[in-house]
Amino acid sequence: MQTAVLLYLLLLLGAVAFFVLHIVAQWRFTVLLRKRHPDRWKTIVEADTGRPNGMANWLRVRRVLRSAAPALLNDDALTRWQGWWRRAPWLAWPCWFIAMAIQWWTLRHG
Repeated sequence: MQTAVLLYLLLLLGAVAFFVLHIVAQWRFTVLLRKRHPDRWKTIVEADTGRPNGMANWLRVRRVLRSAAPALLNDDALTRWQGWWRRAPWLAWPCWFIAMAIQWWTLRHG
């Protein structure tokens, strides 16, 4: 039973870590894009209204992260953070579901 508890806790911590990495990757991508490519950042920020809007900027950055546009900038750091942003949920959700399966199994067979 100790192994199941340890595995459960490790999977939960892994899931939380990957979800946090997903958020951190978007934040780092945004910081690097703003610092290294201010003209591209201005295009994202002032797309519709011509003035910054926090929620709209967040959604636009997510749209950019989903696209192939960052690869066109030839910036390895941006491409790396985009990759982490894309992979982190794919690593987090299995950890979460396996942890929930372990919890269900131990409650059922307890």
